[in-house]
Amino acid sequence: MGEFRTTSTRDDSSGYAFVLLVYGLYIARFFTAITLLVGVIVAYVLRGSASGLLRAHLDWLIRLFWWDVGMLMLSGVLFGGCFFIEPPGSSGWGQLVFLVPIVVFLIWNVVMLISLVFGLRELMRDRPPVGSRFGGGGS
Repeated sequence: MGEFRTTSTRDDSSGYAFVLLVYGLYIARFFTAITLLVGVIVAYVLRGSASGLLRAHLDWLIRLFWWDVGMLMLSGVLFGGCFFIEPPGSSGWGQLVFLVPIVVFLIWNVVMLISLVFGLRELMRDRPPVGSRFGGGGS
């Protein structure tokens, strides 16, 4: 962790501002999904010239994007599978199966929001994102 504290991220104010922008775009994803796509494109562009702490945060944000895509695909597959188990329009206990993809989707969104808030908090404290301290170092 000491390697990240060698220089403040605020020394590179433009890079710091762009990483804040990416966090903002990711958080705006909860209102309009296109901002997540814009955010990951900006993160990939910035990652090439970033180093140290800013690079760790950009790697974290890119990793979160791919986890988000995976979880959305999983929710979609589960939802599609529900149509084979219990077709729409039928009644019965099988309709409760439709709650599974909805619950997976909701839980993932809570996890995503918490990850973004904690990552933003760590950026403001000039520390690496939480995920990189648990073996998720860099890409």
